[in-house]
Amino acid sequence: PSMSQFIIDEILQDGDLIALSRHKFGCRIIQRLLEKCPSEQVHDLIELLLAGFLLVSTHAYGQFVMQSLLQNIDEKQRILLVDLLEQHLTELALQAHGCAVICAALRYGDPVDRGILAEMVLEDGDRIAFMVDSRYGETFIINLLDVLEGASYHRLLALLEGNPKFEAVLQQRSYRGTCA
Repeated sequence: PSMSQFIIDEILQDGDLIALSRHKFGCRIIQRLLEKCPSEQVHDLIELLLAGFLLVSTHAYGQFVMQSLLQNIDEKQRILLVDLLEQHLTELALQAHGCAVICAALRYGDPVDRGILAEMVLEDGDRIAFMVDSRYGETFIINLLDVLEGASYHRLLALLEGNPKFEAVLQQRSYRGTCA
C-alpha cells in the first residue's frame, strides 16, 4: 500500500479521476487502489468519486469502480454513498450500468441500508420491471429476494409473477435447494 502512494498522488495532482474511472484500464487501477490501500490512504480519491457519483455509476467501466467502492469504504463515507444511492435511485435504476451499482449495494451494503434501499426500489413497479429486464436482471432479483422479508417479499413475488427471468431464478433456487 505505501508503494502505491505515488499513483494516488499522481491521480490527485494531475489526473482526472472521473475520466480515469471511466477508462477501460484506468477503472482497474482505481479498483485495485480501493481494494489494497487503507481507507485513510485513498480517502481523497473516495471523496472525488463520491462527488462524481452519477457520472461514474452510470458508465460501462465506472460502474465497476463504484461496485468496488461499495465493498471497500469506511463508515463515514459509506453513509454518504448510501445517501447518494437513495438520492439518485431513479436515474440509476433506469440505466443498465446504474442497475449493476444498485445490485452491488443490495449485495454488499450494510444490512439496514440494504433493507432501506430494497424498500425504495420496491416502491415503483415500473422501475422494478425495467431493472428485471436489464442485463443484470437475474442478479437484481436474487439480491432483492435475499433482502426483502414478509409483506415486501410477497409484494415482489406478485410484481414479478410471469416474468421469464423471475421464473428462471425461482427454478434455479428450488433446484439448488433440492440438491443441497
